[in-house]
Formats: sequence, structure tokens, C-alpha cells
Amino acid sequence: MWWRRSRNALAPTHRRSRAPYRANRRIDLLDDFFSLCRRELVAEGGSRAREYLERRGLPVDTIERCGLGVVPNPASSRRALQAAGYSESEIDRSNVLADSRWGGRLCGAWRDESGRVRTLWARALDEDESPGSRYLYLRGASRTDLPPYGLSQVLKQAQITQRELVLVEGLFDVHHLRSHGIENVAALGGTGVRGETFERLSRLGFERVTICLDRDDPGRAATTRAVERATRASASPAILVVDPEALAPAEDPDALVRERGAAAWYGLLQTSECGITWQALELLDGATPEADSTKRRSAIARAGSWLGRLPARFALEQEDAVRTVATRCGYSSEAVERAFRARYWERRDPDPPARHRSDRSNSLGIER
Repeated sequence: MWWRRSRNALAPTHRRSRAPYRANRRIDLLDDFFSLCRRELVAEGGSRAREYLERRGLPVDTIERCGLGVVPNPASSRRALQAAGYSESEIDRSNVLADSRWGGRLCGAWRDESGRVRTLWARALDEDESPGSRYLYLRGASRTDLPPYGLSQVLKQAQITQRELVLVEGLFDVHHLRSHGIENVAALGGTGVRGETFERLSRLGFERVTICLDRDDPGRAATTRAVERATRASASPAILVVDPEALAPAEDPDALVRERGAAAWYGLLQTSECGITWQALELLDGATPEADSTKRRSAIARAGSWLGRLPARFALEQEDAVRTVATRCGYSSEAVERAFRARYWERRDPDPPARHRSDRSNSLGIER
């Protein structure tokens, strides 16, 4: 930290002699600016934000170390950054002072795997702020090449706890959950998700990822996209899904923990199911054994077409999904397996002459 504690102000420690020798000045500036924001949260200028965090359910004794800050006014920020050795042009190019709406907002730092600040976000404290401007992001700083928000903190934990991760939607959810002792959580920062996210998590050693997004139509659609991206990625951890409706009556993980506590969160995770099975059931579109045969067969067709396109590494998940789909539609698993084998998984290139079908297919006709 480059800010010494002061009873009524933020006092910068001058580092002009060190500044010119830094390898990445912009990343250093973002880190130093966020340190200023962290100090502002616990200073007089952060009183309104502290009240907001308390209303949102953060225990009072966790607010100072919750990993958030408050954006100071531009004039004091500029003076502090100049005192730390940054030039006017460096400050302007960083864009930390480019948006006049940032002042007084809650602020968070989006870091890479190494914990370096790569971009910042700022959230309005007024709930009546229009959704389009509630969250503001640093101009000129892309988030597409970054890991899920908060992942660097998870990576600091003991290796045994790194193997499982829960992905939520909202940035604030991460800080709220951690204030209640829930550590293995990171955020997508919205409803967008890319296959590279799951490849990155696999490369970092995560063995299982649980998707737990908001209980609304965009959250449900994003859950579907997340499962799809994970299955199409070149590698991914095992994917579990918490059905968004399981959050009811809460709308998101933040509200669930605020209203019912951490115990409710751990209970929610117990409802998770295999992402492949969850997506196959979504494709049934509510078909039940009581539905007419046309609707049930159409549901089977949709699920079978999707399951049949999955990579071979999901063979076990496919088989479990087939059985669950069959039960849900009122058919025997044997009949559904035969239908899938004949109609979907066998629509591949013909067997090479030197090979027999029994050599390359399991009981569902899935290529190994």
C-alpha cells in the first residue's frame, strides 16, 4: 500500500525515485489509484458507501477489508497520483479520471491471475440509477482477455480448495459472499461467457465449476450459453448447474445470502446437477409423461440432437442425461438409447472398412 493511515486524510508516500524504473507503468498506476479508492472507503468521504454496503448485507466488521473502494474526487486523485510520480500524460492516458460520473461511486478492481489490476469498475450507490449506467467500466480497457472477476483471490487459497469454483453473474456478489466467508466464488461480470473461460479454468487446475446465475430470463439464457461454451471448449472442468429457479424467492446469490445467510448458500449448492443433464432437460421444454406422444417425441428429438453433437469426452455425462431424459418423458431408457443411437449418434461418417462398429461405439453409439 502506498497510502499511510491518517485520521482525516490520505497521505501519499512519495515514490518519484522508483517510478521511472517500473516495468508496466499503467498497471502500477491502476493499482495505486485503487489503493487510493480503498483508503477513501474507510475515510470520511466513504461514509455513504459504507452505509450502502451495510444495507446490502455486508457485516460491519468486514467492510474495511471487503476488497472494494470509493472513487475520490478528481482533483485530489490527480494530486495524489502526481505526488506518487506519475506524469500528467500518464494519468490522462490511464482514463481513471476521464469520466466525471465516477466520483463517489463504489469501486472494484478486476485483476489477472497474478493479482495485477487490469481494469476498474464503478457502481452507483443510488438504486434508482438507470440499469445502463449503474455500472461503469474504465474506458479503453478490455475485459475479454481477463479471467472471471475475483479469480486471483481464489488462486491464493490452498491448492486443495482451488479445485472447485462457483461462477456467479454479478461483480458485487463476489464481495458480498466473501464477507460471509464464502471464498471459492468468481463472477462473469454479466451474462456473457466464452469458451476460453473454461479452457483457462481447466489450465489453472480447477476440476469442477458450478454455474449459479441470476433468477431471471437473461440469467437462465446465460446458464444455457455457459454450458454450451464449456462443452465446445477444447478443455473444461466438469460443469455443474444450479437451476436459477432454486434461488427463489431471491433473485440472485447476493439477495439469497442477505436474506437467509450463508447456510442457505451451501444448501443451494447441494441442489446443483450435471450441466449436461440440466441442458438436456431444458431442451425438453416442459414435456412430461402426461404430455401427448407428439410433444414427447419432439422433446426427445431436441435433446438427442444436442447430446449427439457433444465431444466424446462427455460420454458418461451423455449416458446419464439419456436416462434422465427418458424418465422425464415417460419412456424406458432402453428405448430412448436405441432411438438416439439410430437417429442421432449414428449420423456420422461411415465406419472405415477395416473397423467394426462394435470397436468404436459404446452402448449409446457414442464415438470413443
